Amino acid sequence: NNAIVGPYLVGEQLSLADLTWYPTTIFMEFMLPRVFGWPDVFREVQGPFPKLCLWWTQLTQEPAFEKVRHDIYKYWEDMETKGQFKPIMEEIAADTTGLKFKYP
Repeated sequence: NNAIVGPYLVGEQLSLADLTWYPTTIFMEFMLPRVFGWPDVFREVQGPFPKLCLWWTQLTQEPAFEKVRHDIYKYWEDMETKGQFKPIMEEIAADTTGLKFKYP
């Protein structure tokens, strides 16, 4: 969160950092709440990552990024329907050590 110098990840202009990190956040947006029980860190401006949230929200409002988000999120929904994440969810549910990426 502190590394974001904004409004983009590394400054005033869109960069490769934004173009590569944004698709990853869509996977995180999908997986973290469903599988690991995390809150929606990309929409909680008052949450633990406010700069990340503002950056993500700003990009998501841009038409090209909104389309990318839609397409990727739809893909993960399809994969979930096919059972892609069932083994991961079972492993997390069976964990007794508390070390499986649970939100602090």
